[in-house]
Amino acid sequence: MSQRSTARAGRAATAANGRRRRNSLTRSRTGLRHKRGVRIALFVLAAFSALGIAGLGVVYAAYQNYRSQLPSAGTLAAMEPALDTHVYARDGKTLLAVLHNPDFRHLHIAVNDVSRWVKLATVDVEDKHFYENASWDLPRIVKAAYDNLRHNANAGGASTITEQLAKISFLSPERSLDRKIKQVILGAEIESNFSKSQILEMYLNRIAYGNHAIGIETAAQLYFQKSAHDLDLAEAAMLVGLPNSPTLYNPLNHDAGVDVNPLAKQRQKVVLDAMVANGDITRAQATDAYAEKLTYHRFDEGDQTPYPNFMDFLTRWLDTNYGDAYRKPGGWDIVSTIDPGKQKLAEDAVKAGVLANQAKYNIHDGALVSIDPKTGEVLALVGTWDVADKVVSDRNLALEPRQPGSTIKLFTYTSAIASRQFTMTTPIQDSPVTLSVGGGKTYSPLNYDRSWHGTCQLQQCLANSYNVPAVKVEAKVGIPMITDLEINAGLKSLALPNNRPWATLYAATLGGIPNGISPLELADGVATIANLGVQHDATPVLKITEHGSSKVVFAHDPLTSGRRVVPENVAYIMSAITSNDRNRASAFGAGSDLTLKDHRVSAKTGTTENFSSNWTVGWTPDLVSVVFVGNPAQSCLKASDNAAMATIIAQRHLSIDLSSYTFSAADLKSYGLQPLNSECGPLTNSTGITGAAPIWHSYMTSALAGIPNHWYAKPADLLTQGSGDFANYFIPGTDASCYYYAPSPDAGNACTYSGTTPPPPPPTPAASPAPGAPASPTANASPTPKPSPSH
Repeated sequence: MSQRSTARAGRAATAANGRRRRNSLTRSRTGLRHKRGVRIALFVLAAFSALGIAGLGVVYAAYQNYRSQLPSAGTLAAMEPALDTHVYARDGKTLLAVLHNPDFRHLHIAVNDVSRWVKLATVDVEDKHFYENASWDLPRIVKAAYDNLRHNANAGGASTITEQLAKISFLSPERSLDRKIKQVILGAEIESNFSKSQILEMYLNRIAYGNHAIGIETAAQLYFQKSAHDLDLAEAAMLVGLPNSPTLYNPLNHDAGVDVNPLAKQRQKVVLDAMVANGDITRAQATDAYAEKLTYHRFDEGDQTPYPNFMDFLTRWLDTNYGDAYRKPGGWDIVSTIDPGKQKLAEDAVKAGVLANQAKYNIHDGALVSIDPKTGEVLALVGTWDVADKVVSDRNLALEPRQPGSTIKLFTYTSAIASRQFTMTTPIQDSPVTLSVGGGKTYSPLNYDRSWHGTCQLQQCLANSYNVPAVKVEAKVGIPMITDLEINAGLKSLALPNNRPWATLYAATLGGIPNGISPLELADGVATIANLGVQHDATPVLKITEHGSSKVVFAHDPLTSGRRVVPENVAYIMSAITSNDRNRASAFGAGSDLTLKDHRVSAKTGTTENFSSNWTVGWTPDLVSVVFVGNPAQSCLKASDNAAMATIIAQRHLSIDLSSYTFSAADLKSYGLQPLNSECGPLTNSTGITGAAPIWHSYMTSALAGIPNHWYAKPADLLTQGSGDFANYFIPGTDASCYYYAPSPDAGNACTYSGTTPPPPPPTPAASPAPGAPASPTANASPTPKPSPSH
């Protein structure tokens, strides 16, 4: 380093040390510094008055008038711009997204951590007497005042670093003599309140560098994707030159075939020349730095997240729990729950499943949510099969409410066993039933296959997804009790008045929820069963800390956040029923996609009315996943064609409810109408076992690879009859040792009489039944009623 540079560094260090010593003195000494700032301001006003701006006799009065219009400079330290918040994967290292003010990006860095080249270049080009002088530079002020008189109040060019800090912090952007005077007065106030080091740190963190960057650390990260600590001479000189005119000198604004804005290179040379002139670098260093080729990045490169659907969930969670604090003031480091490995498996499974079934089943979209049931942590969330798809990219089906089909029966039967009115072996007649729903109306449910299956034990009624037994159980237990359990288990939207099933909405257990539930809600609710009855709210966040400190804003603690919703023995019985492939073989065949080769697993499917979508949900003690498939637009009828369709219905006397019927593209074609798009309408011949189950099976197989196959330990208070897959479990006091079936009760039989039709024998594996296609309206007849949802 040259002698001149050494001397300047010594003076800077002396000034900084002196400032630090003065900061530690008593309040009286601070008062003296304030008076000194006043004297400086008065001197400046006198300088302006000497040029004819004001009479010397009113200088002090003018100062008092200006000072009364200005805020306290002591508040400057608390005026940090809103800071960016960083979101990481669960490893705490993989950056997923940066959440920031929509108009700018901002990161803070301590001045001692900034590259020395940045500090030297900033002082050399902006205020070479920064460390030696106070906040003002008299020759520059006088020149600015003179220019102001000559150029019709267009003052400029006299601002020191301190005055620039005052300007960007407190003053409006217009250029005028009035603002210049205020700037000088505020600068003097700032000098009286803060050390040179503090002033430089605030300046470097608050000045605009273009490209949406506020502060040198932000500029370094956005332009060069590195910290300001690591900037070399060429990079520092480029960035330090930008605040003079961030738009004009933006290095990214250049013609094709050129790698940098020529004006930015010219400005970089000005900075390097200033550093040479002030003895901080040699001419050779400046020449080498100017010749160095730099690679630049755009500000929005950091806004691209690999998991937009998950980030949608995470920001909704933040909004609900913290408002906009993560943006204002921001500055958080958020470790999310997402597992990149499982997320990739989920994305691949959904995409492959949709592509395989687009033509066959008219399936054009899907969603998958995967949760750790022991903690509620969301490990993977896919809201659409392809975020690049122009039709579905703006949807997040993982968070959209849809009719859940027969998956909701899980909670009906959980409530039934918890009520102690039913056991897993309770015989239920699958036979016609008509229930009063009030107002002289009745409800008569049908099974999916339009058949009756005689008497089935509860475990087989559930596993084979027979509708009528489920409705009978629901009516016996009571919809209010079932709904309360569902809400407590995690289906929280059912607590909304317009979504809570009323006491006679018997279609609720078949999926007829007024406004539906989301895949995320269903995963949360099922995770309660999978966690042996302990509920955890689904969370996307493991930990939140303030950036650059160890202060914890939030830490997920499963031990304190969990609450028991379902008795452990009840949850165990539900997992035993749904993991026994023998129970569902009649309807689904043995060894279907609801089973896994290397793991015992519980599973349940669902198909919504009118075949608008279908589901599969399943779990092990370690993992819950829910898969939904369907189309974003369940009906292909365009809103603009509602009136035309209403006329057709009236003219042809069709029994169609225009508000709920899901029109397919073929339906509309038969009436001469165009469909909404190519990815709409009900699914064709697809139920949960054919649409969602293959995706679920693919994901679960991959996600559980390498995880040991283990199952739940049987609660000590359960009674057991039989062993293995033939074992039945009973809550104490509900055990009935045997049942018998006969034309009439037999007083001599000690077992429980259960009607005339015994349960079917252990089923013979068979292929899954082919579902019927949804009926389409015709010109000559009312549409055939759709089968009730089931599979």
